Amino acid sequence: MQHKNLKKISIGWDIGGAHIKYCVESDDSKLIWYDILPFDFWRDYKKLKNLIRKVNSLYKKKKFAISNYFTMSAEMCDCFDNRDFGVKFIIQQIIESKCTSYIFSRNGFIKPNFISKSLLRNIGSYNWYSTALYLSNSYSDVIAIDYGSTTCDFIIIKNGNIKNKRTSDLSGLQTKELLYSGCARTPIYSNINEINYKGQIYKIIPEQFSSMSDINIILNTLKIKDIYSKTADGTLNNKINAFKRVSRSFGFDYSKNKRDLIKHLASQIYNSQIDLIKSHIIYHMNQHFPDKKNVKIIGIGLGHEIISNISSKEKLPYLDINNILESEIKGGTALTRVYPSYVMCRLNK
Repeated sequence: MQHKNLKKISIGWDIGGAHIKYCVESDDSKLIWYDILPFDFWRDYKKLKNLIRKVNSLYKKKKFAISNYFTMSAEMCDCFDNRDFGVKFIIQQIIESKCTSYIFSRNGFIKPNFISKSLLRNIGSYNWYSTALYLSNSYSDVIAIDYGSTTCDFIIIKNGNIKNKRTSDLSGLQTKELLYSGCARTPIYSNINEINYKGQIYKIIPEQFSSMSDINIILNTLKIKDIYSKTADGTLNNKINAFKRVSRSFGFDYSKNKRDLIKHLASQIYNSQIDLIKSHIIYHMNQHFPDKKNVKIIGIGLGHEIISNISSKEKLPYLDINNILESEIKGGTALTRVYPSYVMCRLNK
């Protein structure tokens, strides 16, 4: 890709607990690069500043003026005593990287050196709010569902205003604006613990033998190439390994003659999660849009196509995030998996 006409670039960051996502744009809003980096934050948290420097160095060599824009959710990792301490640590790592940086808060971007203790609660786990803020500039009545590897965020925009009440994960769970159920890293026993099939009860072992990525691989509801999270047993994300991992969760070994059984069990697990997501959509439709029929659903994140399928079956109007991104940036369809980091680049302009 040619960079000779560029002078300034923005790097948007979404610092998560298991992955770090970043997006690079030119000052005239042209996409340069984006990536998802595996990063076990609870173990490697002291390496964050080096990672920031490494990515910045790729563009410093080309004589670009670089500004970094950060949002985060990694502050909840158990390597920190509490979330405020986690936010402070991440900010300090950003400062020590010595890269020009700004931190996203509910009140806008702030230089890291000017962040007071009272502002910390408006920074941690506000990556969902950046998405809400960006979408609210273009859409009046939508429920945007960011269905990621670990969580499902429900973003409510009515008359162009963000209606979400959450100020933390706790309040997000209480208001049904946050669902800790994702399409990849979530254990398969999180929503269901036993399945009745042909008169026999199959109990799910509550151990981390498999995850929802295996269910989606078996059912072809996610593309293997799109799944970026690690597997429960450390082997590859492929269909045969997915069958083996799910078999292990039910206490039996995989064999070809058990494929139909495993597919049925996988379908029941998948449907239990889909029913949970649907119940949240219906709740927000009734709560916020009881009289409006033109409300649209937007699916974002790794599982955006699953949200599209739910909308189709429920006959809900749907806005495809790929179409939205393609209208903004050529070749940007896969950006949905790194959407908050992309939004970081756009909100600062």
